[in-house]
Amino acid sequence: MSEKAIYKPTKQNTVILSSDNGYCEILLDGDFKRVPEHDLLPIETTKELSSLDELKENIFLNCIKNSLSDILYSHNTNKLTPEPHQYKPLIKYLDSENNRILIADEVGLGKTIEAGMIYKEIDQREELKISLIVVPSSITYKWKDEFSIRFNEYFTIYKTNQFLNFIDEVENYSNAKLIHEKIIISYHTLRDEKVMEKLENSFFEVDFLIMDEAHTMRNTKTSTHKSAEIITALSEHIVFLTATPVQNSLYDLFAILSLLENDYFKDYEYFEKMLKPNATIHRLIALMRNNYSLKEIQDFIIDNKNNSYPDILKSIFSEILTLKDLQSYEKIDFMDRLLKSDHLSFIINRSKKKDVGLSIARKAISSIVEITHEERNYYEAVIEFVKFLNPSTPQGFITIMPERMASSSMIASLESFKEIKQSGKLFLKDIDDLEDYYEDIDIREEARSYLDEIISKGELIGEDDSKFIKFEEILKGLKSQKIKQMIVFSFFKKTLNYLEKKLENLGYSIGKIHGDFSIEDRYATIKEFKNGSFDILLSSEVGSEGLDMQFCNVIINYDLPWNPMRVEQRIGRIDRIGQKADKLHIFNLCIVNSIEDRILNRLYNKLDIFENSIGELEPILGELEKELNITQLMSLSQEEIDKELNFKELTLQRKKLEITEQSGKFEEMLNEDLNYTEKENTLLKTLKIDILQEQSKKIFLAYLLNNDINFLELKNEEIKISSSSLKKLIGLLKINMSDKKTITYKEERTILQKINKLKDLKVSFKTNNNDDYDTLYMHLNSPIITIITKDMISKDMHSIISHEHYSDGFSVMYRVDFQQLKSKSYIKTIILDKEFNFIEEVDYFEFIAKCSTCKEKININFGEIKSKFNLHITNCIETQQRVEEDKQNVLLDIKIRSLSNYFEKQISKIKRLKKQAEDGNIITMRIGEITNLETQREKKIKELESQKKITSSFEILGIAGISK
Repeated sequence: MSEKAIYKPTKQNTVILSSDNGYCEILLDGDFKRVPEHDLLPIETTKELSSLDELKENIFLNCIKNSLSDILYSHNTNKLTPEPHQYKPLIKYLDSENNRILIADEVGLGKTIEAGMIYKEIDQREELKISLIVVPSSITYKWKDEFSIRFNEYFTIYKTNQFLNFIDEVENYSNAKLIHEKIIISYHTLRDEKVMEKLENSFFEVDFLIMDEAHTMRNTKTSTHKSAEIITALSEHIVFLTATPVQNSLYDLFAILSLLENDYFKDYEYFEKMLKPNATIHRLIALMRNNYSLKEIQDFIIDNKNNSYPDILKSIFSEILTLKDLQSYEKIDFMDRLLKSDHLSFIINRSKKKDVGLSIARKAISSIVEITHEERNYYEAVIEFVKFLNPSTPQGFITIMPERMASSSMIASLESFKEIKQSGKLFLKDIDDLEDYYEDIDIREEARSYLDEIISKGELIGEDDSKFIKFEEILKGLKSQKIKQMIVFSFFKKTLNYLEKKLENLGYSIGKIHGDFSIEDRYATIKEFKNGSFDILLSSEVGSEGLDMQFCNVIINYDLPWNPMRVEQRIGRIDRIGQKADKLHIFNLCIVNSIEDRILNRLYNKLDIFENSIGELEPILGELEKELNITQLMSLSQEEIDKELNFKELTLQRKKLEITEQSGKFEEMLNEDLNYTEKENTLLKTLKIDILQEQSKKIFLAYLLNNDINFLELKNEEIKISSSSLKKLIGLLKINMSDKKTITYKEERTILQKINKLKDLKVSFKTNNNDDYDTLYMHLNSPIITIITKDMISKDMHSIISHEHYSDGFSVMYRVDFQQLKSKSYIKTIILDKEFNFIEEVDYFEFIAKCSTCKEKININFGEIKSKFNLHITNCIETQQRVEEDKQNVLLDIKIRSLSNYFEKQISKIKRLKKQAEDGNIITMRIGEITNLETQREKKIKELESQKKITSSFEILGIAGISK
C-alpha cells in the first residue's frame, strides 16, 4: 500500500505505508511514524467533483487559516459602528509598505477608536504576543476603559516596578512564544532610567505599540524622546496619535516621524527638501480633479517651477507643459504619479472636523447661583477645613475635594462629611473625576472640630438648596422649548444620587450611570435613553468617555471639571457626527463666589471653552489644572486672581496663534487621499462581507445540525440556542479547543466563558449594532469558528458550475503570496475559454457571487486544465509583482537617498575635523571614524537594496468547469 495523504495536525503531505487497527504507518519529515487514521486525509478524495458549496467552503477555510491582505478580519468584532473617516487610518496602514502611522486627526474625531481599529485588525491577522500602550499618567484608565468598552480588549496598567519585572519575566521565560500580554504604561514609567537601561540591554520585543499624545516626544533632548527611540526600535507595529504634530516648527513633525521610521526620516535638511514640493503637488492634483482647463494647469506649473524639485516631478511638469490636450485617462495617470511623488502622506493621516461634516454651533449659558446665609456659612466652614488639610497632606489638589463636594451639592456633600467624621478617612471612591488611582486619605484627629462645625452648619440648610432650585428653573425653561432629553454631569456619585431622588419626586423619568455600574449596564442605560425610556440621564465622568449620545443636544454641567479637557470630553458626547440638531445647549451651574466661580468660570469664559471646540489647545489645556495651582489661588483676592488668569489667558491665546499657523503649513503638505475610496471599496465591499458572513453562518449551522444541537432561526435571521442546547454546545466546543499553551486557547476560553454566563444564546451574522451585550456577533475570525474549523483542511477542489456571464470555459481560483517588506496575500480568479485562451482575471468574490450549481454532467480532464492554467497564473503574478516592486521600491529608494545624505554629512564633518587636527593620534582616530561611518553606510544601503526583490508563490484552491 502506498497512498498519498495530508497529515492534519501539521497540514503536511505524506505517504501512508500501511494501516492496522485504526492506525497508519506514514513517512513524515524523513521518519516513519505511527499515527491515528483519523489524523490523515487521503489526497484521492480531493480528486472527486465537489459541489459549489464545498468549493466556497474550501476557499473560506483558506481565508481563515491564512489571512489575506484585502479582507477585514476585525469586521463585526468591535462594540462600535465606526464613522466613515475612522476607516481611513486603518486602510492607509494596511496599504502601506511599512507598519507605522501617525494619526493626526483633530480633537473629537476619535483617534483612540482609530488606533483600536488598527490594533484589532492586526490582532485578528497575527498572533500578537506583547501589545503595549504608552500614554500620559492621567489617561491610563481612560485607555483601559476605552479598549474594554469598544473592543473587548482587556489591558492591564503596569506601574514602573511591575513593568521592570515583566521585562525580566520575558527575558527569563523559556518559551517566549507563549507570552500574551496587553499592557498600558505611562511615559513616566517608560522614561524611568532603570526601564530604559533594561530595554536597551534586553531582547524584549513589542509586537504592537501605541503611543498617545505623540507631541510630547517632539523635543529630541528630553528623556521622553530618548525612551521613545528605545521602545520604537524594539517594536514591529507602531501607531502614534496627536492632534498637534506641529507646534513650534516643522522640526516637531520631523522629530516625531524619525521615531516612526528612522531610515526614511534620517536628516532634517533632507526632510525639508523632500517636503518642499508637497504643497505644489497637492494644489496641482486639486486643479486636475476639479476640472480646471489645461491652460490654467500649465500656468500654475510655470508659476511654481523650481529647480530644486526632484527629477520625477520635473519630468511630470515637462510632459504636461508639452500637451495640447488633456484627456481624463491622462489626468488619472498624472494624479497617480503625482501622489507617488508625495513623500509624507503614506505615514500620516489627518482628518479635520470641517472635512467630515462636524461643525455644530454651541450655545453656552453660565448660571451663577446666589446662595442663602446658611449655605454661605456651610461653604466657608468647608473652606476652613480644606485650608487645614493642605499644609500637611502630600496629595496636593486631592485635598481640595471637600470644597468641590460642597460646591457640587451642599446637601449631598453633608452626607459625605458625616461619613468622613465617622471613618476618619476622605473616601475617594465616591469621586469619578480622578484621572489616576489614589488611596483614601486619613484625616487627623485634630480635624474633628472642623467636621463638627461643617455638619452643624450643614444641618441648618434644610431640604432644599439654592443650586437645585436654579437647576429646576433650567429644566422648566427647556421644557417650554419642548426639549425633553438632556444629560446632567457631576463628578460626585452622591450628587447624582441626590439629584435622582429629587427629580423623581418632581415626576421626571431618570437614568443614571457612574463608575460603580458595569460596562454592560452603562450601555443598556444609554440604549434606553436613546429609545426614549427616560428623559434625563445623570452621569459621572464615565459618561464622558467612550459613549456616544449624539441623539441628545443638551448638557448641564451641575459642577465644573477643573481640567478643560474634561469639559470638551463631556461636550464631545453630543458634539459628534450624527448629531441632527443645529445647535448644542450647554448650561453651567456655578455657586457665586465659590472657587469655581472665582477661578474656573472666569477663565473658561475668557477662553470660550464652552462655546468652541478647543482644537489645537488640547496639549496645553491638559496641563492647565496643574499650572493654575488652585491651592495657592484660594488665598488670593479676586483682583489678584483676575491678574493671574489674565496672564494665563494671554499666554494661551498666543500659543494658539502659533500652533494654528504651524498647523496650516503642515496641512498644506498633506494630500487628500484620492485613492482612499478605491481602497475602502476593496476592504469594505458589502458583497465580500456578505459572502464571508454567509459562509460563517453555514459552517456554524452545519456544526449545530451535525451535533444534534437544537436552535431556532428568528425573523431577524439571528440564531437562538436555548439553555440546555447551549450547555451541550459549550461542552463540545471545550473538547475541541486549541492547546492550552497557545494564544488562540486564551481567546477561545474568553468567549466560551462569556456565553456560559448567558441563559439563552443569540447569534447574529449581521453588522454589530454596538449596544447589545446579549447577542454574540459571529465573523470569520471568531474563536468559535476557529474551534469548529480546527480540523477542516483547505485543499485543491474540482467543480462544475454555471455563471451569469461566462460559459463553455474554465475558471481557477488560486492564492498568491508576495514576500516583501510587508507580505501580501490575495485570492484571485482567472477565466479561460474552452480553448484555454486567457479571457481575464477577476475578483473572486465578484465571480463566486454570480455562480450557481450546474445540473449537467460533464467529463473534464482537470489535470490537463491545471497544466494550462499554470502559465496564465504565472503571467498574472509577474504583472502584479512588478506593480508591488515599483510601489515598494519608491519607499526604499527614498530611504537609501536619505541614509546616503545623512552619512555624507557625518563623514564630511569628520573630514573637516581631521584637517584641523595636528596630533597624529587624533588624525588616526578621525580616519577610523570615517572608515566606520563608510562601513555602516555600505552595510545599511546593501541591506535596503536586498529588500527590493520580491518573491512570490501560489496555491491552486479550486478549478471549475463553466457550463451553460
